[in-house]
Amino acid sequence: MQEEIEPELIKFLPELDLTDYKPHKNSKHILETKRLRPEHALALQMALKKGTEHISAYFQWADMAHTWSTKQTLFWIQAQLKDGLPNENFVLFLGKDLVGMGSIKPHGHPRSVQMAYWTAKAYLHQGIGETIARTLERVAFIHRPYQYLFIDHDASNRASGSIPQKLNYQYIEHFDTEISAKKETGLWLSWRKESDRYADYPTERERDLRFAELSCLMFKEMHPDIYETDYKELHQQALKKLEEIRGRTIDKGDAA
Repeated sequence: MQEEIEPELIKFLPELDLTDYKPHKNSKHILETKRLRPEHALALQMALKKGTEHISAYFQWADMAHTWSTKQTLFWIQAQLKDGLPNENFVLFLGKDLVGMGSIKPHGHPRSVQMAYWTAKAYLHQGIGETIARTLERVAFIHRPYQYLFIDHDASNRASGSIPQKLNYQYIEHFDTEISAKKETGLWLSWRKESDRYADYPTERERDLRFAELSCLMFKEMHPDIYETDYKELHQQALKKLEEIRGRTIDKGDAA
């Protein structure tokens, strides 16, 4: 008898799905993750106003961010929101204070993405960066279809460098890049973690088809209208080719 694969759901990302409901350290507030939106301009401006030297050391955009008006901050947010998937941006709040930000960005191959994050000056050394990294990992591996998540950082950035080690990322390589921020050395280290969803797909062809299958499921849940016109046929083709390669029955109900 051929093995049947149970349908797999990638649940769309409601804002509250990413909230850590435990009070943060000595605060009575929870750490709440929200998608970056234009209405966060004032909160972001207030966070940046308290100091950005630790951010601008490795992010060139932050050089003068501590002087931004609310309008300038809004323009910056709008620029971040222009790009579609895989680009996604999230901010963390503790009560009314914006305490950090994290982003998912492309990383070469469509199955790979990278994360970037920073913590507000008033909340350094409180585990916020690690919480942001854990949140972005859940986004990439639970709510999105990616196989690999990378953390790349300058060799001198010890704060960022400690996080992939704490979260059991695998060191992959080092590479040279052009220096663009104040404290960069140009030598970068690259760390990677792999999603469990690809463990049973050993070849590149199978992984590509697996990615197509999961991506189609994601769009079916998030944007059913787009799925019907742009992804349904691709979904059916991916399932058929996977079945041919793996020699077992796949439940086509997902693509029906």
